[in-house]
Amino acid sequence: MDEFAHKQRDLEVNSQSPLIHGLLSRFKAFASPDDLGVPDLEAEAELEEVTSILIDGALVCSGFGITN
Repeated sequence: MDEFAHKQRDLEVNSQSPLIHGLLSRFKAFASPDDLGVPDLEAEAELEEVTSILIDGALVCSGFGITN
């Protein structure tokens, strides 16, 4: 049982998922700076939150607990 717990885990992402397409489009919009070259901190925080929710969801579905 201990050996099983230490095996490497993989996160598979369905590249055809509408969720992933939406995340990619938001990232592309964030990655291209506005006319002044100022990053959009609100968009960055939103991307970070959505990504964190996706990873936490994958962990919970796999039987792991999440930490703060």
